[in-house]
Amino acid sequence: MAARPKTICRKAGCGKLIDAPGYCAKHAQLAVGWVRSHSDKSSTERGYGYAWQQLRKRVLSAAAGLCQIKGPGCRYVAREVDHKVNKAKAREIGWTEVQIDDESNLQAACTACHKEKTRSESAAG
Repeated sequence: MAARPKTICRKAGCGKLIDAPGYCAKHAQLAVGWVRSHSDKSSTERGYGYAWQQLRKRVLSAAAGLCQIKGPGCRYVAREVDHKVNKAKAREIGWTEVQIDDESNLQAACTACHKEKTRSESAAG
């Protein structure tokens, strides 16, 4: 049987030849959609301590516990809070931490919608 031809890594601009379609070892984490970038820090160390938990409760309560994204596959019951303008983008355009975590930049989200929004933002970035 003839050997299968090598393919190029799916990461734009990589160009590394690999045996099977997908990503090379360097870019393999892109296959799952997002990378946990702060695995060595606790939620409090990442800025999600007591003050964030209280803000989260207010946002979920204001939305009556319903997802505000309402994307395909929406579960409707919000258990998470999403930054409308994600933290990385907000910092990039010069927002302060207070502006980033302002209630006007937060929305209640079901897990499915939050995961999809985060995935699409990661793919676009």
